[in-house]
Amino acid sequence: MTFQRTTPDALVTDVQRQPRLFLLLDGGLAPGLEVMLNTLDHRIWHAWIYSETEYAAHHRDGPLLVQARADTPLLQAFMQAWPSRHLGGLLMSDQSFDVVLVHLRCLRHARLPDGTQSLLRIHDPRASRGVIQGLDGDAIDALLGPVDRWYWCEWNEGKGDWYRAFHSSPGHGHAADAPLALTAERLQALHSQQIAYRDTRFARRLLAGNIPALERVDEHTMLTYVRRHSLDAATRGFENDEDMYGFLEVYFRYHEQLFADHSPLARIMSQSTVPAWRRVQQAHAFMKGAA
Repeated sequence: MTFQRTTPDALVTDVQRQPRLFLLLDGGLAPGLEVMLNTLDHRIWHAWIYSETEYAAHHRDGPLLVQARADTPLLQAFMQAWPSRHLGGLLMSDQSFDVVLVHLRCLRHARLPDGTQSLLRIHDPRASRGVIQGLDGDAIDALLGPVDRWYWCEWNEGKGDWYRAFHSSPGHGHAADAPLALTAERLQALHSQQIAYRDTRFARRLLAGNIPALERVDEHTMLTYVRRHSLDAATRGFENDEDMYGFLEVYFRYHEQLFADHSPLARIMSQSTVPAWRRVQQAHAFMKGAA
């Protein structure tokens, strides 16, 4: 298996065995990224992935590849301060900076089933698992190329889950010469992970929302509730993430009132001709007035 959950301690142990590390960080999420990095460690070497490509005019909105020594202060920032900002991942490789750079530039696109290309944001830790878990071992090796191990933290509503993907033959990977092919099955895996990430976000927000009915509900149970009622919300016109969360909050916060006989709240939420966001607003306004 070349993809698994891990821990910050395992990451530190790995880094301590090597003379250097690489970071792949999203400049679009951190204006002034270069200044911030150089302030923490002036010894680094870096290059923008989108420079010298068709996106050169906006290269600072894309990923930045950074090489640093194993004792860099950036490691602590990566593990402690940056996960909640979704800045990127940490890569381990014995190959040169230029080889890793060439590889990542080649992977700026993915090839879709219809033959077109789309930006591949593999550096986004919220998407990394979705891309990788849809691949078999050979495809993961091709994705990693000269990278032996890739670590990231999937941060979601105050909690971070750590993962790593690793090459089956470390030290023997080659830089890509073509974009990653995303088959229909791989796209479905990515979509499934996006839904799972969304549902986890909903569950954690609801559990942190001081809802009396959920005081003794654990996260695993909450996830089963969210999955079930998210499907129901979509059939009622609550389709985008914020509208769907609004439906779920009303459902759990005002459950008794929602299912009371001749419930005015139920009538508000069932008005299919009224936009979903307005129904949620009206529901909260009604309950505030009824309190």
